[in-house]
Amino acid sequence: MAVLKENSFEPTGMMAAFIAYLHVQLINHGIYVWGAQGETYPAITEAWIKRMETSSTNAKRAIAFWQEQVEAGYGEVLRAFDCSGLGMYFIQNLHALTKGDRSAEGMRGMCIPIKRSELRAGDWVFRVNSKDKATHIGYVVDNDKHIIHAKGRDDGVVMEFLNDNGSTYWNWYGRPVIFDNLPEPEPNPDRRDLKLESPYLRGTDVLALQEKLISLGYELGNADGVYGQKTDAAVRNFQNRAKRMTDGVCDTAMRKLLGL
Repeated sequence: MAVLKENSFEPTGMMAAFIAYLHVQLINHGIYVWGAQGETYPAITEAWIKRMETSSTNAKRAIAFWQEQVEAGYGEVLRAFDCSGLGMYFIQNLHALTKGDRSAEGMRGMCIPIKRSELRAGDWVFRVNSKDKATHIGYVVDNDKHIIHAKGRDDGVVMEFLNDNGSTYWNWYGRPVIFDNLPEPEPNPDRRDLKLESPYLRGTDVLALQEKLISLGYELGNADGVYGQKTDAAVRNFQNRAKRMTDGVCDTAMRKLLGL
């Protein structure tokens, strides 16, 4: 009989895509803004942050962190989130797995409760207050219990160990059921061609294309899952070198050439 070794669980399908998405937001230096759910350049401005935030003090903190990331070169790829918005942008906006938005408490309702000792890749962790209400959520991204979460206005999207903020920081643990039995969302060559559109195409199929092109030496900036001008230019460069029609469309035939 096969024995499941400790820490051997490997997420698949939609759960694996969700974890990959979280890493993209980490790499792209996502920022924290109250009520934000995936907004990006050029929507993020000082005025927008001031409108979203709960106080002028909090707005100043969020603006200061955002400006640091802009100065570091991440202004056009980063997104803004609060803690639940980091998860709901993938669940609601990108894949329409729910019809409405959810707070951290609402996302707790998507989970079956588990013990701290049972945590594995794909599980969610919460801070629950004395009134039994979840006020913050993080996402377990590997079996070593690294957590990616939109931590706060001074930190943005971070990755930490489970106990980095103390053993009582996360005090409720859940296994989300929303991803159960869902297939890998992308890439799927039968679903759509990838091309420059308005609004820009977004998704893990775009992310896979970008990562492949980057690995082949094509310049397109950071892989962010958004089919923008730089991705279009890289696709056209690939098509030109492959002596194909230079139309900027990644179709089934091009996916086969790229091994996607």
